[in-house]
Amino acid sequence: MPSFSLQSTVDSKNLIDYGLFTVIDSTAVKTLINLSEHEASDKLINFKIRSTRWLGYAKDSVIGYKGTVGLTSKGLTEAESYTNWIEEFKDKERSFKKQLPLTTLSQSQYDAMLSLYADTGSFTHVGTKNRQFEILEFISNRQWEHVATALTLSGADRLTRQVEAKILILGDYGTYKNRSYIKEEGIRTLIKDYSTNQLNDEQTKQAEYVYYAETKRFLPNMTESRKRLLANELS
Repeated sequence: MPSFSLQSTVDSKNLIDYGLFTVIDSTAVKTLINLSEHEASDKLINFKIRSTRWLGYAKDSVIGYKGTVGLTSKGLTEAESYTNWIEEFKDKERSFKKQLPLTTLSQSQYDAMLSLYADTGSFTHVGTKNRQFEILEFISNRQWEHVATALTLSGADRLTRQVEAKILILGDYGTYKNRSYIKEEGIRTLIKDYSTNQLNDEQTKQAEYVYYAETKRFLPNMTESRKRLLANELS
């Protein structure tokens, strides 16, 4: 039986025509900036943290904004989690800038490639073991629609890569969510997991700590001794 494999190159047959879409931020897309002067935009940072989401207790070997710092802590507030995340992200950004082969890029180009690098550790290729696109040559030649097409078709972390393609070509970062909203989403998840007994003993203690640290209220059915302990510790 013949094997079937998906195309892993970008050419005239599968190149997406982004001219059919509306550019959201033409300045971010078109204005070139020296690489040495670039930093991740606030819009990119917001995209990354709202995609990652915050959780104050350890789950699936990560905590906070899906970091590993603080796994065995009492729990991490949103502010503590963000501090850990941004430090790690800035380390990745410094490494990214040292490797990028271009001396000038627009903000949207810089943000999209940095986002890919921060997630995967590489900006030279994108995809899965079964379908991987080599994009370094496209980047070097500033063939940005080829890069965006590869991101869109790559199949790995599909939704994130599709947003990166929109950032790259259209300056479209999606719907902004401020950190207070992201925190509220995390607290709602915490309450749900706690109330439905989805947490083990360590996670339960972390959830109780973080909930009180963030709201100055106690989760339901806590013992009086636990309440006193948290009140004294976080007074």
